[in-house]
Amino acid sequence: MLKPLRAKKERQEAAGLLADYWKRRGMPQYDLHWAERYLVEGHKKEVARDEFLVYSEDGKMLGIVSLITDVSGVAEIRDFVVEPSERRKGYGRRILDDIVAIAKERGMRKLFSLSLPQAESLYASAGFIKEGILKSHFAPGEDLAIMSKFL
Repeated sequence: MLKPLRAKKERQEAAGLLADYWKRRGMPQYDLHWAERYLVEGHKKEVARDEFLVYSEDGKMLGIVSLITDVSGVAEIRDFVVEPSERRKGYGRRILDDIVAIAKERGMRKLFSLSLPQAESLYASAGFIKEGILKSHFAPGEDLAIMSKFL
Protein backbone atom coordinates (compact mmCIF):
# COMPACT_ATOMS: atom_id res chain seq x y z
CA MET A 1 0.00 0.00 0.00
CA LEU A 2 1.31 3.46 -0.89
CA LYS A 3 1.46 6.10 1.81
CA PRO A 4 3.14 9.47 2.20
CA LEU A 5 6.80 9.42 3.21
CA ARG A 6 6.94 11.16 6.58
CA ALA A 7 9.07 9.36 9.16
CA LYS A 8 12.76 10.29 9.31
CA LYS A 9 13.78 6.62 9.37
CA GLU A 10 11.74 5.94 6.22
CA ARG A 11 13.24 9.01 4.54
CA GLN A 12 16.78 7.85 5.29
CA GLU A 13 16.02 4.37 3.94
CA ALA A 14 14.37 5.82 0.82
CA ALA A 15 17.33 8.17 0.28
CA GLY A 16 19.67 5.19 0.33
CA LEU A 17 17.51 3.37 -2.18
CA LEU A 18 17.48 6.38 -4.54
CA ALA A 19 21.23 7.08 -4.19
CA ASP A 20 22.06 3.43 -4.98
CA TYR A 21 19.71 3.49 -7.96
CA TRP A 22 21.31 6.67 -9.37
CA LYS A 23 24.82 5.30 -8.76
CA ARG A 24 23.99 2.13 -10.72
CA ARG A 25 22.78 4.34 -13.56
CA GLY A 26 26.13 6.17 -13.63
CA MET A 27 25.05 9.30 -11.77
CA PRO A 28 27.15 9.29 -8.58
CA GLN A 29 26.79 13.06 -8.13
CA TYR A 30 23.31 12.31 -6.74
CA ASP A 31 24.64 10.87 -3.51
CA LEU A 32 22.96 10.09 -0.20
CA HIS A 33 23.11 13.71 1.00
CA TRP A 34 21.55 14.93 -2.26
CA ALA A 35 18.83 12.26 -2.06
CA GLU A 36 17.95 13.21 1.53
CA ARG A 37 17.51 16.87 0.57
CA TYR A 38 15.58 15.84 -2.54
CA LEU A 39 13.09 13.87 -0.44
CA VAL A 40 12.51 16.89 1.81
CA GLU A 41 12.36 19.56 -0.92
CA GLY A 42 10.60 17.49 -3.59
CA HIS A 43 10.99 17.84 -7.33
CA LYS A 44 11.69 21.56 -7.09
CA LYS A 45 15.17 20.44 -6.00
CA GLU A 46 15.76 19.26 -9.58
CA VAL A 47 14.93 22.65 -11.08
CA ALA A 48 18.05 24.77 -11.27
CA ARG A 49 16.31 27.76 -12.84
CA ASP A 50 12.77 28.65 -13.92
CA GLU A 51 12.34 31.96 -15.71
CA PHE A 52 10.21 33.86 -18.17
CA LEU A 53 11.82 35.83 -20.99
CA VAL A 54 10.18 38.38 -23.27
CA TYR A 55 11.11 39.43 -26.79
CA SER A 56 10.58 43.11 -27.62
CA GLU A 57 11.48 45.47 -30.42
CA ASP A 58 11.06 49.25 -30.29
CA GLY A 59 9.33 48.95 -26.92
CA LYS A 60 6.69 46.53 -28.21
CA MET A 61 6.44 43.07 -26.68
CA LEU A 62 6.31 40.54 -29.49
CA GLY A 63 6.65 37.26 -27.63
CA ILE A 64 7.22 35.39 -24.41
CA VAL A 65 8.91 32.11 -23.58
CA SER A 66 9.93 30.32 -20.43
CA LEU A 67 13.04 28.23 -19.91
CA ILE A 68 13.19 25.64 -17.16
CA THR A 69 16.61 24.12 -16.58
CA ASP A 70 17.23 21.15 -14.37
CA VAL A 71 20.25 19.74 -12.59
CA SER A 72 20.71 16.94 -15.14
CA GLY A 73 21.60 19.37 -17.93
CA VAL A 74 18.21 19.27 -19.66
CA ALA A 75 16.19 22.41 -20.33
CA GLU A 76 12.55 22.72 -21.31
CA ILE A 77 10.97 25.43 -23.42
CA ARG A 78 7.48 26.34 -22.22
CA ASP A 79 4.93 29.07 -22.78
CA PHE A 80 6.37 29.98 -26.21
CA VAL A 81 3.93 32.54 -27.60
CA VAL A 82 4.32 35.15 -30.34
CA GLU A 83 1.82 38.01 -30.53
CA PRO A 84 -0.80 36.76 -33.03
CA SER A 85 -0.58 39.88 -35.24
CA GLU A 86 3.21 39.42 -35.48
CA ARG A 87 3.31 35.73 -36.46
CA ARG A 88 4.95 34.60 -39.72
CA LYS A 89 7.43 37.49 -39.55
CA GLY A 90 10.42 35.58 -38.16
CA TYR A 91 9.99 36.47 -34.51
CA GLY A 92 9.35 32.89 -33.46
CA ARG A 93 12.61 31.81 -35.06
CA ARG A 94 14.52 34.67 -33.40
CA ILE A 95 13.10 33.71 -30.01
CA LEU A 96 13.91 30.05 -30.60
CA ASP A 97 17.46 30.85 -31.71
CA ASP A 98 17.96 33.04 -28.63
CA ILE A 99 16.64 30.37 -26.25
CA VAL A 100 18.92 27.74 -27.83
CA ALA A 101 21.88 30.09 -27.36
CA ILE A 102 20.94 30.74 -23.70
CA ALA A 103 20.66 26.99 -23.02
CA LYS A 104 24.08 26.41 -24.61
CA GLU A 105 25.64 29.25 -22.57
CA ARG A 106 24.30 27.61 -19.41
CA GLY A 107 25.90 24.30 -20.30
CA MET A 108 22.72 22.40 -21.04
CA ARG A 109 23.19 19.18 -22.99
CA LYS A 110 19.63 18.88 -24.29
CA LEU A 111 16.69 21.17 -24.93
CA PHE A 112 13.09 20.05 -25.47
CA SER A 113 9.59 21.41 -25.90
CA LEU A 114 6.06 20.06 -26.04
CA SER A 115 4.97 21.52 -29.36
CA LEU A 116 1.60 22.08 -30.94
CA PRO A 117 1.41 20.64 -34.47
CA GLN A 118 1.57 24.08 -36.11
CA ALA A 119 4.96 24.79 -34.49
CA GLU A 120 6.67 21.47 -35.33
CA SER A 121 8.17 22.83 -38.56
CA LEU A 122 9.70 25.78 -36.69
CA TYR A 123 11.44 23.43 -34.27
CA ALA A 124 12.51 21.08 -37.09
CA SER A 125 14.04 24.00 -39.02
CA ALA A 126 16.19 24.74 -35.96
CA GLY A 127 17.49 21.17 -35.76
CA PHE A 128 15.00 19.71 -33.29
CA ILE A 129 13.79 16.16 -33.83
CA LYS A 130 10.41 14.67 -32.98
CA GLU A 131 10.80 12.12 -30.18
CA GLY A 132 7.14 11.23 -29.79
CA ILE A 133 3.59 12.42 -29.29
CA LEU A 134 1.57 13.04 -26.14
CA LYS A 135 -2.11 12.43 -26.88
CA SER A 136 -4.70 14.85 -25.46
CA HIS A 137 -2.06 16.15 -23.08
CA PHE A 138 -3.28 19.55 -21.85
CA ALA A 139 -6.72 19.49 -23.47
CA PRO A 140 -8.88 16.75 -24.97
CA GLY A 141 -7.94 16.24 -28.61
CA GLU A 142 -4.86 18.48 -28.38
CA ASP A 143 -1.84 16.31 -29.19
CA LEU A 144 1.66 17.61 -28.55
CA ALA A 145 4.90 16.57 -30.21
CA ILE A 146 7.97 16.12 -28.03
CA MET A 147 10.60 18.09 -29.95
CA SER A 148 14.21 17.94 -28.76
CA LYS A 149 17.73 18.96 -29.69
CA PHE A 150 21.10 17.94 -28.30
CA LEU A 151 23.25 21.02 -27.82
